[in-house]
Amino acid sequence: MRRSLRYALALVVGVGLAALVAVLSEAPGLPVLSVAVVYSATTALVLAHRDDWATLSGRTTESSRTLGAVGGGVGAFAGSTLLQVSLPVGATGLGLYLFGMALTVADCRVG
Repeated sequence: MRRSLRYALALVVGVGLAALVAVLSEAPGLPVLSVAVVYSATTALVLAHRDDWATLSGRTTESSRTLGAVGGGVGAFAGSTLLQVSLPVGATGLGLYLFGMALTVADCRVG
């Protein structure tokens, strides 16, 4: 995918999610802006390394299932706790969780 198309699509996703959060939460601007920043960057990384995501998600070993369960549990607990604060904070927390995974996949390029 061309870089300009990837960034345009990432911007659309980030701004679209931020607009949805703004409509649903009526929160002030800065927490909503963080949703756009986090999800735009995450989408751009995922699109840039989509083949690596597909390769890594095909691996199933005992240790990868255990790590997935631990990561999912921690993410679910932290996400539900952050959502009790506000919708933009919870959405940003989930986005940062996904951003961390996207950075890890980008760093561990599959040969």
